[in-house]
Amino acid sequence: MSEEHKKVLFKEIWETFRAVDVSDYTEEKIGLTYLSWARAWMLTVDNYANAQYTFHDFDGVPYRTLPDGTAEVVTSVNIEGHIRSMPLPVMDYKNNSIVTPNARQVNDNRMRCLVKNLAMFGLGMGVFAVWEDHLPSAEKDVQPKNKQLPKAKPKPKAKPKPEPEPQPEPAVKPKDIEDYTLGEVAEITSAEGAEGLVGFLLQMASEFAENPDQLKDFYRKNKATIDVLDRDWNEQYEKLRVGFSELKNKLSTTEEVK
Repeated sequence: MSEEHKKVLFKEIWETFRAVDVSDYTEEKIGLTYLSWARAWMLTVDNYANAQYTFHDFDGVPYRTLPDGTAEVVTSVNIEGHIRSMPLPVMDYKNNSIVTPNARQVNDNRMRCLVKNLAMFGLGMGVFAVWEDHLPSAEKDVQPKNKQLPKAKPKPKAKPKPEPEPQPEPAVKPKDIEDYTLGEVAEITSAEGAEGLVGFLLQMASEFAENPDQLKDFYRKNKATIDVLDRDWNEQYEKLRVGFSELKNKLSTTEEVK
């Protein structure tokens, strides 16, 4: 650990994040309170501009497959040299584990895992502290319908069972622009912070926008943030402008191919 990182104790990071009121950034879904990943990362960078996160791959696969066919994703967060890791089951919109998840489900759960990971530093811990999803329950012990665990001792001469009907793919929740909208941005005090914000905006835009119109919507919803860069950080704003232009061209080309 570098001398610079040693100056910031984990306790200081914890106390800083525990003092952040995230209630203005949460939303209710299926009876639970959620802190969106976009707002969680915005609050993180506002306090620690050099924070970094990692999505772990497993032999080139973005999730780890468990013996029953379900999967989990793993993230790590590094803040001032302090690293915490966190796993999360890949779940559908009803919080049920998924067998053989698709790319969208993996990506959504990676971002949910990132928020949970940040709570280990104190950010939004109050949101998770009231949840009971960490407690055992009969519902959680039920195996996914499309892949039951094999029985240890099958009965001899049992009548053949009819082939199970194919299970429909879990409904994929459409992207919500509000999940990709930054709230009020605190004053950016360093070039590193501005660079981090630019990278974050471009990453959010590439994940949300599937066509040029959605990219325009993203720009409009985040215009207040972009205007701060335009006003105070011209060099970083130019990088953002070029990045948006390249992404627009890429989306336009993809649309023409379709």
